Amino acid sequence: MFATDNRTRPIGHPPLGKGRVGEGSYPCVAFFFQIGITLRILSAASVYLYCLLTSSFVQAQISSDGTVPTNVDRSGNVFEITGGTQAGSNLFHSFKEFSIPTGSEAFFRNTTNLNNINYIINRVTGGSISNIDGLIRENYGANFILINPSGINFGPNAQLNIGGSFLGSTASSVKFADGVEFSATNLQVRPLLTISVPVGLQFGQNPGTIRVQGTGQGFTIADPTFSPVTRNTSTGLRVQPNQTLALVGGNISIDGGTLTAEGGRVELGSVAQGQVSLNPTSGGWTLGYQGAVGFKDIEMRSQALVDASGSGGSIQVQGQNFSISDGSLVLIQNQGFQPTGAIQVNATESVKVSGTNADGKIRSSLTNETVGAGRAGDINISTKRLVVEGGGTVLARTFSSGTGGNLNANASESIQVNGVSAVNPSVSSFIATATFGSGDSGNNTVSTGRLTVTGGGTIVSTTYGTGRGGNLNVNATDSIEITGVEPKFFIPSGLLTTTVVAGDAGNLTVSTPRLTVRDGGRVDASTFGSGLAANVIINAREFVEVKGTVPGAINPSLIGSSGILPDQALQQAFRTPAVPSGAAQNVTINTGQLRVTDGGQVTVRNQGSGNAGNARINARSILLDNGGSITAATQSGEGGNIILETGSLQIRHGSQISAQAGGTGNGGNITITGNSPADSVVLLENSKITANAFEGRGGNIQINTQGLFVCPECQITATSQLGLDGAVQFITPDIAANQEAIDVPQEIVQPEEVVAQVCTAKKEQDRSEFTITGRGGLPPRPSEPLSSKALVSFEPSPAENISRSIRTVEEPETSELPPPALGWYVNAKGTVVLSANAPIVTPYASGLTASLCHAH
Repeated sequence: MFATDNRTRPIGHPPLGKGRVGEGSYPCVAFFFQIGITLRILSAASVYLYCLLTSSFVQAQISSDGTVPTNVDRSGNVFEITGGTQAGSNLFHSFKEFSIPTGSEAFFRNTTNLNNINYIINRVTGGSISNIDGLIRENYGANFILINPSGINFGPNAQLNIGGSFLGSTASSVKFADGVEFSATNLQVRPLLTISVPVGLQFGQNPGTIRVQGTGQGFTIADPTFSPVTRNTSTGLRVQPNQTLALVGGNISIDGGTLTAEGGRVELGSVAQGQVSLNPTSGGWTLGYQGAVGFKDIEMRSQALVDASGSGGSIQVQGQNFSISDGSLVLIQNQGFQPTGAIQVNATESVKVSGTNADGKIRSSLTNETVGAGRAGDINISTKRLVVEGGGTVLARTFSSGTGGNLNANASESIQVNGVSAVNPSVSSFIATATFGSGDSGNNTVSTGRLTVTGGGTIVSTTYGTGRGGNLNVNATDSIEITGVEPKFFIPSGLLTTTVVAGDAGNLTVSTPRLTVRDGGRVDASTFGSGLAANVIINAREFVEVKGTVPGAINPSLIGSSGILPDQALQQAFRTPAVPSGAAQNVTINTGQLRVTDGGQVTVRNQGSGNAGNARINARSILLDNGGSITAATQSGEGGNIILETGSLQIRHGSQISAQAGGTGNGGNITITGNSPADSVVLLENSKITANAFEGRGGNIQINTQGLFVCPECQITATSQLGLDGAVQFITPDIAANQEAIDVPQEIVQPEEVVAQVCTAKKEQDRSEFTITGRGGLPPRPSEPLSSKALVSFEPSPAENISRSIRTVEEPETSELPPPALGWYVNAKGTVVLSANAPIVTPYASGLTASLCHAH
C-alpha cells in the first residue's frame, strides 16, 4: 500500500506527462510512451542502457518515502516541496532521496499559509548520499534541519536561501524535548511527530561524511603581516545575518568550500557515535558534545572558509583531528561597535594549521580580529597536539581602537611552531596576539607538555601601534626548546613580546622544568621603537641553557628584555626603526642551573638611546663559557644592575658579566652573592666582570664568596674613562682565630725517650720540595683564609687589569710578620717566651751512641 496525500492519489504517482518525480515513478515506462513507435528501431541493449542511466539520474533527485505526506513536484529545474506534517511550530518532511543537481533548486513552499513554522525538519531514509549542487530555498522564514545518515555532499554551486538557521547532519535521528525521536534509520514504527523543540542529534555507528566543495574564498590581504583580511561576498553556503550554520556528521571535508554566517554562528562537529545537544538560541543553536562517544576528523583545504564576521559572531569546531591548509581561513572580523564571540576549537587528538595560498600572501589561519571599535573575540584551542607550520598562524589582533582578543592554546602533550612559508620566507609561522592601532592587544597564553619552536616560528604578543601589547604566558610541564632562525631574513625562533612603535610591550612569563634556547633562538621582551620593553620572568626548576650564535646575524641566542638593533633584513621585512629609543626592563631567572655558552646572552642591554634594565638570577650554579655573557650594558643610557644569587659561578673562555654604560650614562652595579656567601667565584681564560663607564661614574662591584679565583689576564673593573671610578668590594667570611691555652710540660723530655736511632739520608738521594709561587702566597696568619690582597693586591700592569679602586671589607689589617723565633726561654712568671735571639746554652749531651750507618 502507498500512503496517500490530501488529494487521495498515491504519493509519487502523478498522471503521465506531468513530469512528477517520486517514489513509484517509472521513468522507463514514461519514456516508452513518449517516444512511441521510434522505440522499435532501438536495440534492446540501447534501451536497457538508457533505462539504467535515467534511473540513476532520477535516484539522484528528490523523492518522498511515503511515511509522511510530503509532496514533490518538479517544474523544469525546480523541485517544489509542499505538504508534510505540521506539529505545533514544527513541519516534518521525509525523503527517500534528496539530491539537487547543478542549476536546480529545492523550494520548500508554503502553499497553505502555514503559520508559526519555526522548524522545517527533514530526513533522508533511502540509504543514498545527498548530492547538493543547487539551491535550497524556503518561504516559511524558518530554521531548516536536514539529516541523512548516509552522507551529504555540497558541491561548488550549493547555496542556501532560508529565513533562519541551517543544520546539515548525518545523524540517525533528531531528538525532541519530550523524548520523541524523528529517525532516519528506523522506519518500522510510524513516526510520532511532536510539538516539542529539537534538542539533540542521535548518531549511530559510522555516520556518513559531510563534504563541502568550492573554488575557495577569494579574499585578499594587502600585506600578510600588517593588513587585515579584505572580505568579499563569497558564494557557497550562507545563512542570513545573525543565524547559525551548522554541519555535524562523521568526517567533515571542506575542500575549497565556504561557510558564512554574518554576525552569527558556525558549528562544525565530527562525531563517531552518541548524542549532540542542540541548545536553542535567538540565532539558532549552540551545540554541546558531552554525550558524544568518540569523534572523527575535520579538514579544510584549498582556501576553504569558515566565516562568522560581524558583531557577535562565533565559531565552534569539535572533532578528533582538525587541519587547516592551503590558505584556508577560520575567520571572525569585527567591523562594528559590539564585541564579537570566540573561535572555540576542541580536538581530542590534534590541531594542525599549515601553509599558505599559492602566492604566500594568505596564511592558513585561525583569525579573530577587529577593524572597528568593538572588541575582537578570543581564540580558545583545546587538544593533545597543536602544530603550526609553513607560515600558518593562530592570531587574535586589532587594527583600530577596539581591544584585541585573548588567545588560549592548551595542548596537553605538545605544541610545535615551525618554520616559514615555502613560497614567501618573510611569512613565518606563529601563535600571536597583536595590535596595529590604538587598541590594546589581548593576552597570549600557551600551555602544553613539550613546546618546540624552530626555524623562525614564534609565539608572540606584539604592538605595532600606540596600544599596549598583551602579556605572553608560556607553561610547559616537560620542556621548552627554542631553536634557530629563518636564514634569509634572520627571523628568530622565539617566545617574544615586542613593541615596534610607541606602545609598551607586554610582560613575558615562562614556567617549565627545562628551557633550552639555541642557535639564534630568543626568549625576549624587546623594544624596537619608543615604547618600553617589558619584564621577563623565567621559572625553570632544573635548568636554563642559552647557547650559540648564527653566522651572518648580529644577534645571538638570548634571553632578555632589551632595546635591540635588528638585523637589517629583519628591519626591512618588519618595518622596524633603525635605532630603538625605548628603555629595556627587567629579567628574572629562577632555576637550578644556568648555562650561557658559545656566544649566548642573558641581557637587559639597550643598543639605542634608552636605559638598560635589571637582571636578577637565582640559581644553584651559573656557568658562562666560550663567550657567554650576562649584560646590562647601554650605548648611551644608564647601565643596568646585575644581581646573581648562586652557590657557584664560573666564567670561562672569554665570557663576561657587564654593566657598562656608554656616553654620559653611569655604569650599573654588579652584586654576586648567595643565601650564604657563594661557595666559589672563578674567572679564567681572559674572562671579565666589568661595570665601566665613559663619561659617567663607574658602577660598583660587590662579590661575597668563600673563594675567589682570578686568572692573571682576567679583569674585574669598575672604572670610568672621564668620570669617577666605581668601587670593587670582596666580602669574605669573618673567621675567628681558635685560641687555646697550651700546657707546657714541666720537664724537658729527653730525646732518647722518644726518638729512635735512624740513619741520616745521603745528600745524593732524591728529595721532595714544596714551592709557593705567584702573587701573594700563604695567608699572613694560619687562621685566616686566602686574602684578597694576596690575590689581587699586586702592582698594576699598564692595562690596569684590576680596578684602581679596590676596597676589601671585613678583613683585619695585615701587618708584617715578626722575625722568625731563634730560641726560647722561661721568664720570671714561668711563661715560655719565643725569642728572636739565640740564647747561649749548654748543649745537652745525649747518652745515645750513633749506629754505624752506610757501612756498605
